[in-house]
Order: sequence, then structure tokens, then C-alpha cells
Amino acid sequence: MSATTEPAIPAAPRTTWSDRVFSLPVVMGLLLVYLLVFVSAGGTVNRTLADNDIWWHLRNASELLRSGHFIRVESYTFTVAGKPWINFEWLGELPYYFANRWLGDRGLYLVTILTAAAIVLGIYCLGRLRSGGWGSAFWAAAIAVFLTTVSMLPRPLLFGWLFLVIEVAVLWSLQKGREYTVWLPPLFLLWINVHGSWFIGFVLLAIFVACGFVEGEWGNLYATRWTPQQARKLLMVAAASFAALFANPYGWRLVAYPLDVTFRQKQTVENIAEWGSLDFHSARGKIVVVLLVVFAVLQLVRRRRWALQDVAFGAVAVYGAVTYVRFLFLMAILLLPLLAIDLRDEKAGAASTGKNRRFVSAVAMALLVAAIAGKYPGEKKLHAGIAEAFPEKAIPYVRSVAGQGNLLNNFNWGGYLEWQAPAVKEFIDPRNDIFVHEGVMSDYLRATRVQDTFAVLDKYRIRYVLLAEDAPAAYLLGHSVDWTRTYDDGQAVMFERVR
Repeated sequence: MSATTEPAIPAAPRTTWSDRVFSLPVVMGLLLVYLLVFVSAGGTVNRTLADNDIWWHLRNASELLRSGHFIRVESYTFTVAGKPWINFEWLGELPYYFANRWLGDRGLYLVTILTAAAIVLGIYCLGRLRSGGWGSAFWAAAIAVFLTTVSMLPRPLLFGWLFLVIEVAVLWSLQKGREYTVWLPPLFLLWINVHGSWFIGFVLLAIFVACGFVEGEWGNLYATRWTPQQARKLLMVAAASFAALFANPYGWRLVAYPLDVTFRQKQTVENIAEWGSLDFHSARGKIVVVLLVVFAVLQLVRRRRWALQDVAFGAVAVYGAVTYVRFLFLMAILLLPLLAIDLRDEKAGAASTGKNRRFVSAVAMALLVAAIAGKYPGEKKLHAGIAEAFPEKAIPYVRSVAGQGNLLNNFNWGGYLEWQAPAVKEFIDPRNDIFVHEGVMSDYLRATRVQDTFAVLDKYRIRYVLLAEDAPAAYLLGHSVDWTRTYDDGQAVMFERVR
């Protein structure tokens, strides 16, 4: 059996706008959105907004709009106050801030779910671009839904993944003979001001361009050299994209920030769950194993020829997802559209677009829109998820001690306190970077893991300690004659130094 190449996209027949709107591909797209909303809905509470980072993002956006100046020094805590700090996601914070200001918690959810839906639909379209079939693209995108829930939270990171989908669409369109690379420099200009994931996008751009300087065949692997005109244009686009990165309020420091995360923030990677390796005993880990096995079996059956760029992208996706669980998004964007190529049924014909088909599609679309609206969580359900994750009931008491002494707080609650009790100067928050650089993270871990608790409390002259009730350090302070429990709501507990 000879190796096969990936299918070409069939030429679309002449259709009217109603044929395109009321069609099976659009119905399947809405079904993907419903699946996404259903998976994120949760049980009695919705935990989509139970994110540690969104609150300091909101505080940053509020400070930017209030002062009219970009943040350059830290001012939220007493431990690193006055130290240089750059707000590396400033542009990505603004949509969440305005959504929260206008619509409250539902606004945060709306921005999150719309961005996540755009990513999943983008993967759906990438699958169609590579396979030529909407059916195989649908199944690939459906799998993507379960991988993307790993970081389906109100974060600028979502905008970064959406930009990656756009970049990959531009690059893969070039492989299909359609030229949109002129849009890459503006994309990177936006991307660097939104999130540090631009670095992944630039690495992929470099890999894509470099693979075109090789030509040859190695079994089912092949590489095609760029024409001189293509090579010149791609190098110019890459150079313009790199230059665009410096169009930001922090200059070279923002460009270098991803390197800071990689080489100087080891404690961030070691202690934050989403930076951990993929757990193959978890549901997502098992999905990845099955996915890779299916990939391998299909290659044995189909014996498809692989372009060098696709193998390189697939290798980056698999390595990233296995090494850091947050990069399951990367696998969903880069690998699943390639799976759609092998899932495509070569015998499947084009769906009918007659009046009866349009009517059926219209009814299905109406039902799906109604189902999506029915799954949209109300303010009460969203707020219950926030209250379950953060010390909402303790906020009035925390506000009452503002200015009376230094506070050691739970790391995960830091951003929430900054948003809800801005007058309180706290110990730490989930921004990580500045606290790692200044040694505060090390001291926090020593204190809360009961390794050297009292020494750290003395070092920083801590008067108040706010922790989860079941924290090891809370048990220790509860049995110390030097500390007294002044607040306890069953979720959060506050201790005050008495001598």
C-alpha cells in the first residue's frame, strides 16, 4: 500500500447566504459551543470564576484607568512595596475589567466563555482547513473541548490561545496556497501586550519558516523548500513580527519576560499545580494516552505522508502537554486538527443544502441556541463558586484591621483581598514573579508548611495571619500561647499576635 497525502479541500459549490448559514457545519459548530458550556457548567455551583489571578488583574486594570499610568512599581503588599514590577498582561485585563464593571460576575463569565468558544470553533475550522471535511473536524474539536477545560478560566491567557489559533490558521493557509502572512506583525503587536504566550507563537513561526529551508523525503516524511520569493517574504514577516514586539509600554523588559519565567521563576513552576506534569491517572491524562494511541494506529492504517512542519508542531504540542498540564491547550490547537485529517471519511459526500435541509438546520440551530442559553449560569450560581473558593465572609473583618499591623495571608486569596479590601497591605498574591525574585515566596512556603513558621512571622513583624481553617500553620498557631484566634467562619480563620 502506498503512502497517502492529506486530502485537498473540495471546491465549494455556489451557494446563497442562507445555504451557508442554515447548514450542517454551522449546526455542528453550535453543538460544540453547547458542549463547551455544558462541560463548564458544573453542579450546584459554577467554578469557572474560581480563579486566583482574575482579582489582581481587575485591580491592575482599575489602577491603570484611575491613574492613567502603566504600573511600574509594586504597591499592593508590604513585603515588596516599591520594587520594580511590570504589568505584563495589561491589555488582556481590560476586557475583563469592563465586563465586570458593566455586568458583574456574569460579565466575567461572558468574556471567558465567548473567548473559549472562539478557540474551540477556531480548532474546528483548523480541522476543516487541514482535512477538507467538517465531520472529522467536528470530532477533533469535540475532543479539544475536554482538553481546553484545563485553563478555561477568566485570564488573559485565553486571548493568547486565541491568537495562537489565528497564527496557525495563517501558517497552514500558506501551505494551502493562500497568503495571509501580512497579518502576523499586527497580531504579535497585540499579543505581547495581552499575554506572554506570544513567545510560543514566535517559536512556532521560527520553526515553520526554518522547515521550509529543507527539502527531501524520508519514508512518509517530506519537506518542501520555499521558493526564493516565499523565503524573502517570510523572513521579512518574521523580522517585522519581532520588531512589533517592542511596541509595548515596557520595552525590552516585556520582550524578555518569558525568559524570566523560564529561568528565574523555578518556584513558580515547582509549586503551582498548572505548571506540573500531566497526571496520566487523571481523566485528561487518559484522554491524551488514548489520543496518542489512536494517532499511532491511524498512521499504521492510513500511512499518510507528513510534512516536516506538521511533525515539528506535533512534537512541540506533545512535549508541552506532557511536561506542563496547562499546555494541553497547545495540544488541542496544534495536534487535533492534524488528527482530523486521518478521521476524515473519504467516501463522505457533500451534505444536501436544499430547502428541507435548511429547515431542519434552522430548527436544530434554534434548539441549540435555546439549550446554550438555558445552560448559561445565573449570578447566584456564579457567585456561589466564588464564595466557595475565596473568603467572602471574612472580608469585613479583614477590612477592619487595615493599617493596624502586617498581615500574612493565604497565597491563593491574595488577589481576592487586593480587589475586595484594597486598603489592606498583604504579604503575597498569585503574581508569583516579584515574590520569587525577592525571596518572599520562599519565606511564605517556610511559614505555611510549618518548616520555620515563627521565625518568618518574627522576620516580617506579622501581627495578623489569615489562612484556610485546615492549613497546617493554622493548627500550629491555634496551639501557640503567643497567638489568639480572633475570627473563624468555618472557611477562613484569623489569628492575632498577643505577645
